[in-house]
Amino acid sequence: MVTGRPAIDILTPSMNYRQYVEDAVVSVARQCYPGLTHIVQDGASTDGSVELLRDLSLRHPQLDCRSLPDQGQSDALNRAAARATSEWLGWLNADEFYLPGAVEAAAGVMSSEPETDVIFGDCVFVDAHGRYLRLLPAHPFLRFTLRQYGCFIPSCATFVRRRCVTQTAWDPRMRRVMDWNLWLSLAAGGARFRYLPRPLAAYRVHDAQVTRQPVERHRAELDLLSSEHGLPRSPLARRSARLVGMSVHAVQKAVSRGYFRQVRANRLVRGKDLRWWLSESARRHVDQLIGAQPQF
Repeated sequence: MVTGRPAIDILTPSMNYRQYVEDAVVSVARQCYPGLTHIVQDGASTDGSVELLRDLSLRHPQLDCRSLPDQGQSDALNRAAARATSEWLGWLNADEFYLPGAVEAAAGVMSSEPETDVIFGDCVFVDAHGRYLRLLPAHPFLRFTLRQYGCFIPSCATFVRRRCVTQTAWDPRMRRVMDWNLWLSLAAGGARFRYLPRPLAAYRVHDAQVTRQPVERHRAELDLLSSEHGLPRSPLARRSARLVGMSVHAVQKAVSRGYFRQVRANRLVRGKDLRWWLSESARRHVDQLIGAQPQF
């Protein structure tokens, strides 16, 4: 490990995502960050993922993968976190991938702002083939917005100090809102959040995602989250809180120039392949996307 650089482990839960997981692995390997470890916790996949991961580990020595039956994504993340040894953790799902320089950018904040516990940036939505759909700009952290509006922090673009993570940081009872639950728990515990205004990762949109299912299927999960964090319980109260949260969220995005950055990104790279390790043209598209984001 190079002196002065924080050690970082990337956690990836995977289950029957053979068609995507190689993108996640290669995007981590190509970060070129010294001492980076990629911990993949596979849930005993039956689609060839295990064999592919075994082959990838021979080509990418930073990859540490295991395959065992689990109780879902949250359980897999807890198992991966239990194997981690570094000071910081990144969370990258098997169908997501990092953009170039993402880890280095986050590490810069880790080194320069040692009081920070959670670092998050923007993410881009891509389709099943890795083609740009839209930029999802976040904004500086405000606990009120997290509670009232919802989970505006993209997990794929977030890094957390490991000492802040408990043995069951990801609640196994949750499949849809485990990220929102984690950020709420960290905020309640006094964690210090820092927003990094640049795209760090790509979130792939496809039909197999839990978040593509109707929210009504996860009503009990939302009730559990509300009970755990003192959020509104009735549908009417939830809608009212969200309307207020949406207004504050919109103002925060406007002040941080999020809408401007979103429009500019849409104009520059709409429909372009962002799998930057595959070709020079894809790398140029991503460099253009990142370089066009104003820093503040």
